Amino acid sequence: MQVLLMFSEDRPKLTVEEVVKATGISMPSAYRYLSLLKELDLVEEKSYSRYALTPKLLALGRAAESAFAESFAIRPVLSELSALSGESALVMRRLRDSAVCADLIESNHTVRLSFTVGHTLPLHRGAAAKVLLAEMGEAWCDAYITRNEPDFAEQERRRLLHELALIRERGWAQSASEVDEGIWAVAAPIRSGGRAVAAVTVAGPRYRIDPDQAQSIHTHVLAAAAKLSQHAS
Repeated sequence: MQVLLMFSEDRPKLTVEEVVKATGISMPSAYRYLSLLKELDLVEEKSYSRYALTPKLLALGRAAESAFAESFAIRPVLSELSALSGESALVMRRLRDSAVCADLIESNHTVRLSFTVGHTLPLHRGAAAKVLLAEMGEAWCDAYITRNEPDFAEQERRRLLHELALIRERGWAQSASEVDEGIWAVAAPIRSGGRAVAAVTVAGPRYRIDPDQAQSIHTHVLAAAAKLSQHAS
């Protein structure tokens, strides 16, 4: 499973050497795991000894997406949130050190987000991702920064940790131009059993969202998060 999770939109093909370097497992173990995944028709060997995921995983992804959406009654809530805000509404989940788009209702505007279901972001970029990161606690956040941004200056590290502490305290996050230039977003956690299992967010071009509308969207996002948390509990 660890090998399978290494594949991503930014890294669609991997060599055995890359698997060994990223996981720390031995070369024989890497070959054995990849051979097993090939037998299960989950990966295939491409040219130059590079491995890629097979279309079989698309069906698994659709099944997981449907199960997740049904368990939280996501679609109706997202549709309502998008209609109320006039912008795109998304649900993001944490997968290791990334935030993954689990569901999305796009706005009716011609200019809209370039997001798709399955799109991934680092946990310290964007409102929804930061909500998920903040919920992991200060020690986990500090270790995350060490793993993913080892070149951060101490001042930058402290600034991010302080921002995450504020998000954790108030229960929501807002961002501007952190993922795409000119895109504004606000997000809140979806909780189950007191634990954040996902984040709901609205995002759109800043030029379309004036201060009054931003406040209205913020209110709608918090209401949607509460509703989805109720479904999840």
